[in-house]
Amino acid sequence: MKTKIKKTIALAGLLGIVSIHANASVYNFVNLIDTNNGSITGTLGNGSAFSGNPGEAGFQTFDWTVGGLTLTATGSTVTGGAFAYLDSGNAGLGVCKVLTANNQCTPSSDDNVTINEVLDLHFDKLAEIDFNQVVFRDANHKIINPNIEISVNGGGFSALNLTSVQQGTDFAFRTLNQANQFYISVLSADEVTVSTPGTLVLLALGLVGLSVTRRKHYIV
Repeated sequence: MKTKIKKTIALAGLLGIVSIHANASVYNFVNLIDTNNGSITGTLGNGSAFSGNPGEAGFQTFDWTVGGLTLTATGSTVTGGAFAYLDSGNAGLGVCKVLTANNQCTPSSDDNVTINEVLDLHFDKLAEIDFNQVVFRDANHKIINPNIEISVNGGGFSALNLTSVQQGTDFAFRTLNQANQFYISVLSADEVTVSTPGTLVLLALGLVGLSVTRRKHYIV
């Protein structure tokens, strides 16, 4: 039995860390914009500080905290700055290059993510996204499965597998095809916490103890 305990502890040490998921944080941008359900903070396109429900507007950056997990959204282009844009009418989050003084996109058709634009979502904690649960919409606000690219934690861009599950703190999105303009309408992210080796050892000892109890129960 001592040997078994030692092996179990050694295994826990080799494992090092494990991921433990908290409850999902759901960022429903359509509800945020169209139904006044939710509150964000940030800096509007014209430089004004903002706190509250935004409706339709463009932001230099904004933060949205749901379930203890904070998402920060920004927009950019390959040549410089742009704005994270919250578009109404059952659309969602996109990018706009030029805003009016009232923080509205001009032209209004440039309010999603198009060629040469990048939408960046940063989380304040390690997060896991199941892209099978993400809702994307096209330029006509219809739900689609877009052919787009993703960069995780500053890595190179690659085709996004819409059935993939990915972990990180920074997720950047772009399209290389005008036919694949998109908004993100709904995004669900799980906060990922990391247990220490000491926690795993305690867990391993508990499992060994349970095993011993079960063996005694069946010995006659």
